[in-house]
Amino acid sequence: MVSCLGLVDPASGRSWLFDATPDFKDQLHILEAYAPLSGIFLTHAHIGHYTGLMHLGREVMGASEVPVYAMPLKRKYLENNGPWSQLVELKNIKLIDLEADLPVQLTDKISVTPLKVPHRDEFSETVGYQIEGPEKNALFIPDIDKWDLWDKNIIEMVESVDYAFLDGSFY
Repeated sequence: MVSCLGLVDPASGRSWLFDATPDFKDQLHILEAYAPLSGIFLTHAHIGHYTGLMHLGREVMGASEVPVYAMPLKRKYLENNGPWSQLVELKNIKLIDLEADLPVQLTDKISVTPLKVPHRDEFSETVGYQIEGPEKNALFIPDIDKWDLWDKNIIEMVESVDYAFLDGSFY
């Protein structure tokens, strides 16, 4: 399957997906064996990272207001381009604004911080995510052009987390 990341919080009985890939339905099925979906974090506007949102539409799941976390340009892209705009108009998804380096508190013990990374940004900015949990933390960067173009030191970033899921080296 196309790479994505699932986050499950057994304490709250909630889960989140990082990217909505073309394999979304199978990935959601695996994730929901642990906890119901509470939201989706998008990384950018390349088709392998968001086209799974189509499964939330009325032709498939007919979902209602699934929180979809997106950076400003990605939000505009979804709002202004069909068929994604229909997901917004029909309230299949509810867009939640993200800001680079500003943590989002998912539960009292879990936060997610978007990290802007250099990548081909034809349609939106690209982010990875730092996930902070009560006992472990992780770094998820599924796409980046060149590590030396990033304003952060990847070696220090990897050393600071328990798990690193990086472009070209998934664990």
